[in-house]
Amino acid sequence: MIKLINFILAAVFATSALAWEPTKPIEALIGFAPGSVNELTLRILAKEVEQNTGAKFVVLNRGGAGGVIATEELSKRPGDGLSISVLSTPGLAAMDKVTVRGEGRSYTTDSFAYPLITAETAFVIATKPTNAVTTVKQFVNSLKTDKASVAATGGARLVYEALSAKLKFNEGATGIVRVDHKGPVDALTDVVNGTVTYAIVPAPVANAFYKDNKIRIIAVSTNFALKQFPGVPTLASELPGFSEPSNWVLALPASTPAEIVDWYTREFTRALHSDAVKALYNENLLVERTDLTNSSLTKKWIQSREKQWEPLVNTVLSK
Repeated sequence: MIKLINFILAAVFATSALAWEPTKPIEALIGFAPGSVNELTLRILAKEVEQNTGAKFVVLNRGGAGGVIATEELSKRPGDGLSISVLSTPGLAAMDKVTVRGEGRSYTTDSFAYPLITAETAFVIATKPTNAVTTVKQFVNSLKTDKASVAATGGARLVYEALSAKLKFNEGATGIVRVDHKGPVDALTDVVNGTVTYAIVPAPVANAFYKDNKIRIIAVSTNFALKQFPGVPTLASELPGFSEPSNWVLALPASTPAEIVDWYTREFTRALHSDAVKALYNENLLVERTDLTNSSLTKKWIQSREKQWEPLVNTVLSK
């Protein structure tokens, strides 16, 4: 009996010893310039994971094409657990198809493994404080009647296209012009400078500009208001049923073995539950999705969102 117990214990310890742990720095490919929510959520969680495990993360900003360049690079990396990214689910599951139309995008949602959703937040509609448009109704009418420029790239473009489909506004030389930017910080900077009328950006990025009174926030894209923006209404207050939140997902190449994916699920979920991360999330207008900290459920959820957005994507591609 003693020999049997020793054999079992030896097997358990051997299995534990073989469990995957990162032995080299982990490269995090971020598809935007510094300041994006992709990078913000990664840094908040990675700091906690580093403290818990001794792992090291290195952020590599690979800006361009609304995040597509970094996403494409990740899809081609080996599945050794040393290459990750945080992707916007509206960008990955919908708007990437639009961004690279006709260019033969080399990845799909099946190109990645998804340990968990890292965060959820709202997009906001931002403009200069001096803009005469101050209400959601005025903003909606402005899209239908005025000449204006709207900055919306990456996942934020989903909000823009959803507004376009709902309002059927006159996009083009005589109406609304959509402006591409390298990232949300660039978009807000152009709003402040007066070269862009409106920017659709994630709430955490807009927060600092808002606190410094550099922008006015007209509305949020979720069907609920945010306490950090007192008095700011939802788009749904004028457009019933309108709700387009944004989620960010931790992603690895699809070839990544299950034990490595499981390590990321376990350690990033543990980080999400820490008091330090909860405080930082609250400070930065982020919410954790505790229902999507399972790789299988997360992938199914992303694919369901992709199907939900498919009619809108097809409409945009047909323009």
